[in-house]
Amino acid sequence: METAILPPFFLHLLVTAAIGLIIGLEREFNTHSERAHVGGIRTFTLVAILGYLSGTVAANSVMWVIPFTILGFFLLLSVIYYYQIRQERYGLTTELSMLTTLLLGIFVSQGYIQESLAVVVIMTALLSVKEQVHGIVRKITGEEMFAFIKFAVLALLILPILPDKSFGPGGLINSLELGWLVIIVLSISFTGYLLLKFVGQRGILLTALIGGLFSSTMVTWVFSERSREKPELSASYAAGIILASSVMFIRAFALAAVFYQPVARLLAGPLSVLLLLNLVIAWRVYRLQKHNGETPSLNPGNPLDIRNAAVFTLIYTGITFGMYYARQWSGHLGAYISGAVSGIADIDAITISSAKWAAGEPGQTGFASSVIILAILSNTVFKAVLSYVRGSSELGKAVLTGFGLVLLSGLAWLFWWNNM
Repeated sequence: METAILPPFFLHLLVTAAIGLIIGLEREFNTHSERAHVGGIRTFTLVAILGYLSGTVAANSVMWVIPFTILGFFLLLSVIYYYQIRQERYGLTTELSMLTTLLLGIFVSQGYIQESLAVVVIMTALLSVKEQVHGIVRKITGEEMFAFIKFAVLALLILPILPDKSFGPGGLINSLELGWLVIIVLSISFTGYLLLKFVGQRGILLTALIGGLFSSTMVTWVFSERSREKPELSASYAAGIILASSVMFIRAFALAAVFYQPVARLLAGPLSVLLLLNLVIAWRVYRLQKHNGETPSLNPGNPLDIRNAAVFTLIYTGITFGMYYARQWSGHLGAYISGAVSGIADIDAITISSAKWAAGEPGQTGFASSVIILAILSNTVFKAVLSYVRGSSELGKAVLTGFGLVLLSGLAWLFWWNNM
């Protein structure tokens, strides 16, 4: 039974008008101070409707209406741009926005409503951040630009040509998957670098949160040293270390979900408890003193550390083979030992390796989850020892107390799971 309030033509016409209205509102808001801006709300709305009507006519009778409309509109924009240049007003943003609005009206007439609205969202967001984008571009160095080019080459040119072939014992290693691992590591590293540079170090906790995106151990190392230099800020530094470690739980869950969702679903419960516990402890430790604005210095480092990505891939490969042979020779005990040892240095590699292994071994989801939890606890112990040895006595006590509760909770889950 038909329940639509409006006929399709009028409904699509309203959507088209809304598209023109949104884009026109943004253009008028950002160009109203110019001497003679090309178009605003009314112009863009009319352009969208023009595209919609030409597409509707073409769909019902005369197909050549669309190319003639686009050509005529392009010639009109060319004339407008010519007169702008004569007035020494350069830039094609508004003209290209008008042409895109015309095409969006045509797309709506062809039934691509959701796709057109998605384009409007991206388009409006991009047009709205002109000053921010220009400000970021002015801060980009030659090294960072070269790093972005290298990343684009690796992700768009080299990765697609890697063969999707497995090799090694049991076909454990796949060249295309290794390529994806390198890209994922580089993406995390590059994102962390950009956040540290452009978001800024707004307080110890924000620095810890951003630093934890790519290495909570690095945050522990830096904050422990700074706590000796500034003992009065030990509680804030301890809270920062605990907060940075919270990101580890999110990262482990995200990686498990990418490579094998059943493992992620099983980890969701214990990791949520550990995350909540960590956040509460970080908040309580931070409240022990009033923050005075002191911010530690975390050097963003290399914008695209390919060597680090390669080392991670080697670690991942080594852990994959180590877990494989440990299970072959010593069963579950060997895998637990391998997970505990490898977790000291890196959580991501053991998480990916365990999740992928569980994907190929039915019935081993629980065991793989246990190995990941054990690796997380191993890494937590290492950071607790690091804080106690390198940091001030107050920081060491606070971190040991906080991580002690996390370790007890994780061990309780392991005991319960392996005895249920």
